[in-house]
Amino acid sequence: MKNNYTYKAYLCLIFIVSLFLKSHAQSPGDIAFIAFNADGDDDFAIVALTELAANSTIYITDNESDGAGGITSGEGTLTWFTGTTSIKAGTVVVFTDVDNGTNPNFGVSIGLLSETGGFRIPASKEGILAFVGTDDSSPTSFIAAIQIGNDPSNLGPFDGDEITLTNTGLVIGTSIIVVDSSASPDGAVYNASRASQTSYNEYYTLLIDDDSNWTNVVNGDGETLLPFSSEAFTIHTTIWTGTTSNAWNISSNWSNGLPTSSSLATVPDVTTSPIINSGTEAVVGNMTIDTGENLTINSDNSMSVSGLLTINGSLEMNSGSSLLVLGTSTGNITYNRTLATTNWYLMSSPVIGETYDNAYVTANSIASGTGDNRGIALYTPSDDSWDYMQSGETATFAAGNGYSVKRSATGDISFTGTLNVADVGVTLSNAGNRFNLLGNPYTSHIASATFLTNEAVVSETQTLWVWNQATGASGAYEVKTISDAMVIAPAQGFFVKANAAGGTFNFAESNQANTGGTFQRTENRQEIYLTISNQTDAREAKIYYIENMTTGFDVGYEGELFNGVSNPLAIYTHLVADSEGKNYQVQSLPTNNYENMIVPVGVNATSGSAITIDASTNNLSEGVNIYLEDKQDNSFTLLNADTNFNSTLENDLSGIGRFYLHTTSESLSTAALGIDSNISIYKSSSDNIRIVGVQNGTANVQMYNMLGKEVLKTSFEGNGVNDIKLNTIPMGIYIVKIATENGTLNRKIIIQ
Repeated sequence: MKNNYTYKAYLCLIFIVSLFLKSHAQSPGDIAFIAFNADGDDDFAIVALTELAANSTIYITDNESDGAGGITSGEGTLTWFTGTTSIKAGTVVVFTDVDNGTNPNFGVSIGLLSETGGFRIPASKEGILAFVGTDDSSPTSFIAAIQIGNDPSNLGPFDGDEITLTNTGLVIGTSIIVVDSSASPDGAVYNASRASQTSYNEYYTLLIDDDSNWTNVVNGDGETLLPFSSEAFTIHTTIWTGTTSNAWNISSNWSNGLPTSSSLATVPDVTTSPIINSGTEAVVGNMTIDTGENLTINSDNSMSVSGLLTINGSLEMNSGSSLLVLGTSTGNITYNRTLATTNWYLMSSPVIGETYDNAYVTANSIASGTGDNRGIALYTPSDDSWDYMQSGETATFAAGNGYSVKRSATGDISFTGTLNVADVGVTLSNAGNRFNLLGNPYTSHIASATFLTNEAVVSETQTLWVWNQATGASGAYEVKTISDAMVIAPAQGFFVKANAAGGTFNFAESNQANTGGTFQRTENRQEIYLTISNQTDAREAKIYYIENMTTGFDVGYEGELFNGVSNPLAIYTHLVADSEGKNYQVQSLPTNNYENMIVPVGVNATSGSAITIDASTNNLSEGVNIYLEDKQDNSFTLLNADTNFNSTLENDLSGIGRFYLHTTSESLSTAALGIDSNISIYKSSSDNIRIVGVQNGTANVQMYNMLGKEVLKTSFEGNGVNDIKLNTIPMGIYIVKIATENGTLNRKIIIQ
């Protein structure tokens, strides 16, 4: 019986895998080449003639077919990852500056692109093949080709019918386009209708007529054809009538049914204007809003446009809505961001061209401050200060930059301008603490995990900081790590910390989605939340337990406390191992060995304040208890739903040394712990090591190099945090030995 179940499970697995492979397979004619430029930095464009599955990889090469189902070698191949969402049929994808993978404009309008070898489109005769395969040299299915010029051998050998590319399944007229078979064009672009067919495969009948339906450049400059149009190919046309109501998603409000991603939709000037509401995710191929008409996208609703968005009238977006245009957009959009309090907010402009001046201040009820200061401010990294707008000043909101904004009363902040449909680069300052205020430049959501992972200029931290209005009495800065997978909403600002060398932060236009859920993490990680309150305010630190983490620094998974401002009340932790004295609001640890991971807890609080420290958990393993050790009082407090730690401070607290967090299934007392459980040793500066956790008594310290030679010997009276000067000890790896009445401890440190 057991073997029978195993056999059935095996058959089920094969069936599932076969379904997966089938759903991700592409066939000849699924895409078509619609433009190319062979001059300057080479470019080309394709159109999807069927939906391309999310997370697909398509290879595009100027190698030839070898006639046996493979390709030749010696030239170049582009690897195109289509992205995390499917690409709708009719969508145009433009590949830019593809002859040089190091070119700053090398890329693709949707997804990600990389290059192996030397891909080129010469201004002579060439052939380009598109295929899917196990890698960039092993095709499993050819899906399209273009023959440029009058030499078919540039694609490979053909069958005797002279239209079938041997052993590829590609055929001229249904999956191969031939452009100017009598010459050597420098460039060409399809120029005929993109809205005249009723099925996508019918467009090949137009695409193959290069004499009538293409604009060719021969012995000229192919770059005159740029930029290639991103107008989508559609197979359905419908016009807004508003006959029934103002609801976009009611079929009877349209002349030919609801728009889809395959539709050319028009909103003319009629009595009832359309509103996208009720949780609608509207989609359309190309859309035009006529003069005098307005389209509104309400909160928590979205619209995706595969091709062109033409706004001759107006388009208004309310706070929390989203608009994603894969092609290009003309005309102005107004985005309204609601500020629910009169506190400061970190914001950015999701459109291009909005200016702020006295009229903008009045129209948006911007608060007034001391003298001529107004409630719009840029952040200055060199000294962690704010540069406030002055009365009478006129400036333009810069794409990708963040601003601190404050209204005099609750209400909306409005941004009017054109849509960003390209990458946005922002130069980061490496001055001061290196914090830079950025903001989402798009009218759609962006995934922080993607840019924190990919952007080299923040590779040393891979974290960001947002202002959380819900924290404490009036809000506080909150760090977000890669594992938080935060979704940045339109018009939302955030801080990043530049690497020591500075550089440019790039917002990739491809890193967009209309809903936050696309980017949310799904794993049920184990979490501990530590909260400190002083009766009037509160702050929080977090500990995550994640597979493959270490007890030391894991870039992108440890989040420092934001130190671009003072933190008179704060709770944070230091790394369990290899601490460098940094204060972490988020620390990530392995998912095992709880008993031996003692976390140093730091507190900032003022003398005389009554503090409370609480702990809450999420998915923490059953039976694991959380204890807060207080070295000053020589006590342990169980932190759970019923108990917390309370103390009225006799002195200011600032740093670690007094408190430690223990996770264990046992009951704890001071007798249960040895010296190794609560002492941290780290380099606090180039000539100083810091020993934290010896509260009293004499400690003897010896330091040895890796040859066993003693290079330092000293002692101190413990006071919680003790510093030891290194004097002229050279760079290298050393062992620090510390002995107290409770025992002896050895730790490795690196002097550099």
